[in-house]
Amino acid sequence: MMRVFIVEDEAPARQRLEDFLAEEDDVEVVGFAAAGEEAVGKIERLQPDLLLLDIHLPDISGIDLLRLLEQPPAVVFTTAYDQYAIQAFELQAVDYLLKPFSQERFRQALQKVRQRLGASSGNSTDLRQLQELIRQWQPRQNYLRRIPSKVGDRIYILQDQEIVYFATRNKLVFAYLKDKKYLLNYTLEELEKRLDPEKFFRIHRSTIVNLDFVKSIEAWFSGNYKMAMKDSRNS
Repeated sequence: MMRVFIVEDEAPARQRLEDFLAEEDDVEVVGFAAAGEEAVGKIERLQPDLLLLDIHLPDISGIDLLRLLEQPPAVVFTTAYDQYAIQAFELQAVDYLLKPFSQERFRQALQKVRQRLGASSGNSTDLRQLQELIRQWQPRQNYLRRIPSKVGDRIYILQDQEIVYFATRNKLVFAYLKDKKYLLNYTLEELEKRLDPEKFFRIHRSTIVNLDFVKSIEAWFSGNYKMAMKDSRNS
């Protein structure tokens, strides 16, 4: 029997999931929560096999909830927002369902979960385990100090003090070091909330700078300012 926990703050959406699950003979709903922080304790206590997880919750995002779990179960995201798909799969989500989804599409996701659970092995090291290792390396304070960037099958760990600035290019977010840039699975809004505000400052809707790398600031046109960075790049 596959034990399922639902995190969904909208009652009609939660009821729809329960109705879909009621049609499955090998599934048991063991609990639900309408907010992220409430869900964390219940999930760690109940240890479900599958987590059906919305992304937009009243307190924290579903992405952040998943990062808080010590041993996350298999996860299927159920959301109306498509911009978090890369982050979801980076966290080893089994599937990503965009609302409104059909019962047939939901059943396809459940089948993927069954295959994942059936194929899981104690001696395999997958990206979810690597992500858990990264979380363990994070300091206890809330600020991001070590930031993962996935390149191919490898995850690079970027130290916050070596990042000159963050910027968006064609809707993608990059961390710029002195001699290289790395693609990230964060939005600038997430970075702005989670970086140390005494070190990082958002100077533009598309740029966050590391203040330790600011070389000079000069008055520019129309009341704006021009900032030069120590790596000779301008932001």
